[in-house]
Amino acid sequence: MTIPREDRSESPRRNGSLRRGLNPWWKLVLGIALLLAFFLVVAPLSKHLPGARRMGEIIDERNLRATAIYYTDLEETAEGSAAIRDSLEYPPTPPRP
Repeated sequence: MTIPREDRSESPRRNGSLRRGLNPWWKLVLGIALLLAFFLVVAPLSKHLPGARRMGEIIDERNLRATAIYYTDLEETAEGSAAIRDSLEYPPTPPRP
C-alpha cells in the first residue's frame, strides 16, 4: 500500500503559516497586562466580599501575620494542638456494659 504524497510546496513551513500566530513579545505584553488588570482591578474588588472587612478587622485586632501558614505563638494554636494531642493519646472508648 502506498501513501500518496502531498504537494510539499504548500507545506506550512514553506508558506509561513507557522509564523501567523502572535509574536512572542506581544504574548508577553498581553500576559503582563492581564496580570496588572487582575492585581489592580479584580483583587481590590475583594474588599467588597461579605465578611472580608470583618476578617481584616480580626487580623488587625489580634496582630496576626495573615500570610503565615502555622502560628506557634498564639494561644488558640497551643490549645488546639493540646486538644489534638490529648485526643490521639487518649482516644474515646465506648462505655462498658
